[in-house]
Amino acid sequence: MNQIKKSKYPASFWYLITISIIEGGAVMAVELLGAKLIAPSYGASLYVWATTLAVTMGGLTTGYLLGGVISEKYPHKLILHYIILASAIFVSIMPFTSSIIMSATLEMNIKLGIVISSLCFVFPPLVCFGMVSPLIIRLISREVKEVGNSVGTIYSISTLGGILTTFLFGFFFIPKMGLDFSTYVTALALFIFPVYYFVRFRTFSLNQLEKGA
Repeated sequence: MNQIKKSKYPASFWYLITISIIEGGAVMAVELLGAKLIAPSYGASLYVWATTLAVTMGGLTTGYLLGGVISEKYPHKLILHYIILASAIFVSIMPFTSSIIMSATLEMNIKLGIVISSLCFVFPPLVCFGMVSPLIIRLISREVKEVGNSVGTIYSISTLGGILTTFLFGFFFIPKMGLDFSTYVTALALFIFPVYYFVRFRTFSLNQLEKGA
């Protein structure tokens, strides 16, 4: 009697892949939202989009570096979910922080004001997003053998999520539902993962972690 072939990818692998998809989508959502939140005060000029792109890349780069360090010292799903929780919080407060920050920078030189505004409310969630991928790669590398293939899968899946979100937000959510709704949808999608993890495992510190949690 033939035995049922066991999948080489455990359920936790697909869970992490799902996080990667949402994280990739959230990156592009925050980039679009950031530019649109700046627009009422500074317009939609080349300065705004150039700054948004630069801050996005800078935030992700910083996150990749920090995530690499953290993944070596604390390669745990708990840490990953705290980072996702932080990113969800940063995203959810963007409509409030953007108005406060831009009011404070309107008297500045337009280029400086755009840069400072973007750094204050776009940069923080993007740093968190950048930290996610190194942690996911480290966690997956402990569960599957093809590490190189896993790295490629993570980045391709994350990018695919970003592409889909760009079209969804650019063509539907932002123009039809507005900036606030689009922001809260993004934050909610991120909140789902830490809420699920903390409720299921009832684990809030590394000291509580059981092997394999």
